[in-house]
Amino acid sequence: MDNEKITIHADQNGFSMLILIVTLLLIFAMAARTALDSDMWWHLRAGEISWTNAKPVLEGAFSYTRAGQYWLNHSWLSEVGMFLLYKWGGLWALSGMVAVLAVIAAAFVYFQMEGPDLIKAFVMILSSLVLALVWSPRPEMASLVLMAVVGYLLYLFKWKKRNYLWLLPVIFILWANLHGGYALGLILIGMMVAGETLNHILGFNDNETLKWKDLGWLVMWSGISVLALLVNPNGANIWLAPFETVSVTALQHYVQEWASPDFHDITQQPFLWLLFLLVASIGLSGRRLDATDLLTVICFAYMAFIARRNFGPFALVTAPIITRHLGMALSGWLARIKIPGWVQTKIKKEIQASNIGTGPHFLRWQKVINLSLVAFLAFIGFSKLYIVDLPAITDGAMESAYPVQAVKWVEAHHPQGNMLSEYNWGGYFSWLARDYPVFVDGRTDLFGDEIIDQWIQVIQAEDGWQAVLDRWNVRLILVQTDRPIVQILGQKGWKQLYKDNQAILFSR
Repeated sequence: MDNEKITIHADQNGFSMLILIVTLLLIFAMAARTALDSDMWWHLRAGEISWTNAKPVLEGAFSYTRAGQYWLNHSWLSEVGMFLLYKWGGLWALSGMVAVLAVIAAAFVYFQMEGPDLIKAFVMILSSLVLALVWSPRPEMASLVLMAVVGYLLYLFKWKKRNYLWLLPVIFILWANLHGGYALGLILIGMMVAGETLNHILGFNDNETLKWKDLGWLVMWSGISVLALLVNPNGANIWLAPFETVSVTALQHYVQEWASPDFHDITQQPFLWLLFLLVASIGLSGRRLDATDLLTVICFAYMAFIARRNFGPFALVTAPIITRHLGMALSGWLARIKIPGWVQTKIKKEIQASNIGTGPHFLRWQKVINLSLVAFLAFIGFSKLYIVDLPAITDGAMESAYPVQAVKWVEAHHPQGNMLSEYNWGGYFSWLARDYPVFVDGRTDLFGDEIIDQWIQVIQAEDGWQAVLDRWNVRLILVQTDRPIVQILGQKGWKQLYKDNQAILFSR
């Protein structure tokens, strides 16, 4: 009997491991995509400068509107890593980075889940459909991973009574140098502090609620973590990082990731599916909703409705909460289903018949099948990673996203003067056309509303656009062919130098 229990336990562990590996391989395949992003290019340029100079770049390099001004570069370490990956492995290395970091974040979320393995796998895949919108070759990927790690430590502390909070300061030191999204971790901790306090106020003093003493430990390590953020080249300025970007009001109107969700877009609808599954699971489980889970969901759902770039953090915190309730809801539903006696008899016979074949030969074949499945999925994932960054794929993607031919023309003919280009093209110019400092690029925390509003003023041909160009001595304008300013420049004495289906270049 003991040997039989050990065998059953080993089979269960083997099945659980198989489901985990298969899930992570599927996520790897989902995240393996062409490494192209409008901000990727200026991150690479900043990483190159930091690596070459052996110190982080902390000023408005490669821009004439912010030349020499202080830049709170909170992502300098990620940028150096990205540059080295690109230098050694090109776009394949950056695509691999995104896929690997997506898998690591998913693994730490999976370890927080409860219930049947298949349910955990299903919820993780659904969450990954939400996360897919924010998977890109940018330092934000580091924030997703570190947020998942912080969530795992908090899960161990609250639900498993295992205290590894001393790791929090170490994580936040790393976070302060990888990306300014460390605020996500602090918010996650803050929701637990507030939630556990609310649990006590409501009289929930069961084993699921942290004791006041434990809550005190969490507050202490949180405070130490905030101080640990100071270990970075920006010093105390790092505390301002979360506010500098959020305060730029132009983002919500002209940068898609900062806009509210558009659920007419099918790619954004998985967020709704995950949200509806969360509500249904909680409502049907019959289990008390923990106050920490409640406040966490409310906070991150609110953030996601404000800006779609917060879809990822919402998915990371929601998946474990769903599994805490979904398994119980399904168990209760199955218990209420009356299965006819003949069906139960049939099931028992099938189980007995299958047990006869669970000898060494059967187990050997089972291992072969499992390994074959894992190998097949790994082959699919790595094959996709290889294919998506083949020149035949990337060249077309580049042509559709960036003014590739226009940049080649500029590099060949070298027209003189300061250039104003599209917001999303600024980083590409910083990397490919280095003789031309940009007017603006994706570093919104550096340019702020002042410069971004001036850029909008010009491309929209709003009142005062000529004064903006005169102020910055702009001699070249490269924009999309459908911009309002294109219809006016010829009338104001600007000369057309180049035009294709995507871009048009003027000079004066």
